[in-house]
Amino acid sequence: MSNTKIIMLVVLGIFILVPMSFGLEWAGLEWQGFFSQKQANIEHKVFKETRTFNEAKLQELVKYRLEYMKSKDNIEKNAIASTVRMAFADYDEKRLDSVELRTFLSKMKYGN
Repeated sequence: MSNTKIIMLVVLGIFILVPMSFGLEWAGLEWQGFFSQKQANIEHKVFKETRTFNEAKLQELVKYRLEYMKSKDNIEKNAIASTVRMAFADYDEKRLDSVELRTFLSKMKYGN
């Protein structure tokens, strides 16, 4: 094979490999973009089922209930109620074993 043919094949290989590598990289990013969001959602759901998450929520609610009970000022009580509503907006109060905490959370979220 002559030097010219070898040079032409190398140049042709470069012109084929460079766009191919860009195309594969783009396809990989699309693949990751599609599955990463789904994977993150699943990991978040699993995390919300963990004992650590639920115990932390329980401790947080106990702290807010104690602050609410100690408070004599309606403005402060409204601020605590608002904070509880935001912090526990998507938390299922049925997860709580304590009737007092379940009632408190329900009262803060729904005004019952």
